[in-house]
Amino acid sequence: MSTPAAEQKKVIEQLMGRGSLSSHRGPYRGEMKLDDPRICKSYLVGYCVYDLFKGTKQSLGKCPKIHLAKHKLQYEREMSTGRGFVEFEREYYAILSKFVNDCNGQIGIALKNLEHKPEEQEKIQRVTGELEVLDSQIGLMLQEIQVLLQNNEVNKALIQSVKVQQVRKHREEVAVKVREIAENVGQSAQQKLQVCEICGAYLSRLDTDRRLADHFIGKIHLGYVVIRQELDILKRRFKDRGEDVVTVPQRKAKQPYQAQSRTSYSQRSSYQPRYKPRTYRGY
Repeated sequence: MSTPAAEQKKVIEQLMGRGSLSSHRGPYRGEMKLDDPRICKSYLVGYCVYDLFKGTKQSLGKCPKIHLAKHKLQYEREMSTGRGFVEFEREYYAILSKFVNDCNGQIGIALKNLEHKPEEQEKIQRVTGELEVLDSQIGLMLQEIQVLLQNNEVNKALIQSVKVQQVRKHREEVAVKVREIAENVGQSAQQKLQVCEICGAYLSRLDTDRRLADHFIGKIHLGYVVIRQELDILKRRFKDRGEDVVTVPQRKAKQPYQAQSRTSYSQRSSYQPRYKPRTYRGY
């Protein structure tokens, strides 16, 4: 059980850095400039993706860069005086763009997987073809009725109206058949799934409102909400400065974000996000 003194020490170290209470020189001892490559620029400008997905199925492990509140406070203080950190923002933009582009790609794949197969599309087109023919037939019959009424041929118009009602009744029967086929085609494979357009997760249309709500307040989903919002903020900031967002250098981020192995976090490589479309089962 930790003592109050130990808890206070832990809080101070989180704020000021490990070794700040020691007379010995620690790894972060001494003043560090904000452009020091050891400092996490994403943490300074906004949010570090390591923190956003910590403790989730998409956890990247621990950020290899330094996160200290005093550095973030210093960054915000200097920003308030008018100093700009364009390079930090560009690095942050490159990291967020990589995440969003990869996620959007996976969303596209997931949506394509839910599309009907060619033979299923053919079946749907075949049954909807009859519906289109009936719609055209009804339209022509209504035009004929108008012509008959204009020529004062009321009896013929009434007879034609009865025929229209019969065709409309048949159309309703065909429409029911079309809906049934459309709903049943590929139902077993798709399981009535839809794709979350924010994080790419598969969601079941059969889920309860509570279960769907759990997804939208889940850490992974909210992480992508933050990433997309931050990216929009950066784009507006670049636009206000007269910079073309497309031409903002998409440089390789200095911060070595990397995916972690399911079996080991010991090996690190250049980050390649691994977002698999997933069926939501709660977090």
